[in-house]
Amino acid sequence: MTFLSTEELKVGYKKSIVVDHVNVDLNRGEILCLLGPNGCGKSTILKTITDHIKRIGGSITVLGRDLNDLSIKDRAKEMSVVLTERIAPGMMLAEEVVATGRYPHTSYSGRLKEQDWDIINESIEVVDGEKLRNKEFQSLSDGEKQRIMIARAICQEADIMVLDEPTSFLDIKFKIELLNILKKLSIEKNKTIIMSLHEIDLVPKIADKALLIKSGKIYRYGAPEDIITDESIREVYDLKGGSFNTTIGNVELPTMVECPEVFVVGGGGKATKIYRALNKKGIGFYSGILFKNDIDYNVSKTLAYQTIEEDGFINMKPEKIAKAKAYIERCYAVIDSGVSLEGINRGNYELLRFATQKGVKVLSLRDENMELSLKRYHSISSMIDDIAD
Repeated sequence: MTFLSTEELKVGYKKSIVVDHVNVDLNRGEILCLLGPNGCGKSTILKTITDHIKRIGGSITVLGRDLNDLSIKDRAKEMSVVLTERIAPGMMLAEEVVATGRYPHTSYSGRLKEQDWDIINESIEVVDGEKLRNKEFQSLSDGEKQRIMIARAICQEADIMVLDEPTSFLDIKFKIELLNILKKLSIEKNKTIIMSLHEIDLVPKIADKALLIKSGKIYRYGAPEDIITDESIREVYDLKGGSFNTTIGNVELPTMVECPEVFVVGGGGKATKIYRALNKKGIGFYSGILFKNDIDYNVSKTLAYQTIEEDGFINMKPEKIAKAKAYIERCYAVIDSGVSLEGINRGNYELLRFATQKGVKVLSLRDENMELSLKRYHSISSMIDDIAD
């Protein structure tokens, strides 16, 4: 039986609908991530699910029971919330803020028992908040406050956790740790988690299901591996320039020039940093010969004026080498990234030799000596400065 579902849910403010036809179904222990541009309605959906905003229409059910039929206290036992709004709890310590998560489980007196404090302490430990517990909440940084609020949600022991942009204000270390915590809660504690994220690349790594929102409508819903594609991200976020590559999780800025001046011999992940350095300086370039399964390939396809590609795990075809040579003759410099030139990469050695024979300047990041006349560099920046000059 589906644990949590929404059916034809309409969310918005008063009678003004922000997002219509929200239909999701989650099993226990599943994680749902909401994705979409700022202002698309992610927070409105979350606030409606948590009843911070009254739904305009449709249903929200847990095990077939509508949430409207639950009392406030019973709903708090089912659902814990971390929203983007910053609370102002006066002079409360961080530990005391976490402890408020136990209120649905206390008696009318609100008195905390030893068992409650065990759960509070465990929740603080989970978010690595021991050093924060005796500090005044208002004195904490935004990232530290976020950690304490997540500890509060964990402390509540609800079956459902709803988090609005939980990774905001967090450095990379705690961002990774937080997602590990949430994944562990979903697997070991069978928590159903609904959250919004801005980091598109993180969603396939943690979510069981994703909801893409565009212009007040659900663009796609399903497994992130199926619905998060280069095309869907371009459409949802209305990307006019630049790109997001869903295969490798990279954002690339648009190319600045159209006339190539340089040919980059890349492969094995050695050329990606060169591509970006050239693009930052507005220097157009050709790229090749790259195998389609090479780590440099996706970035090159985005930034290079033209990428000469080859199928993976085969020798470079003579026609591809000939095409690359034609491009090299149009350039005043060739950059050698230091990729291996043996085996199936032997064709790239032929390109470097061709460039030296034609008097084209060859700039190399290679460590080993070759019989070719190459100008060696120890840093990409000095190489790019030379080209720019």
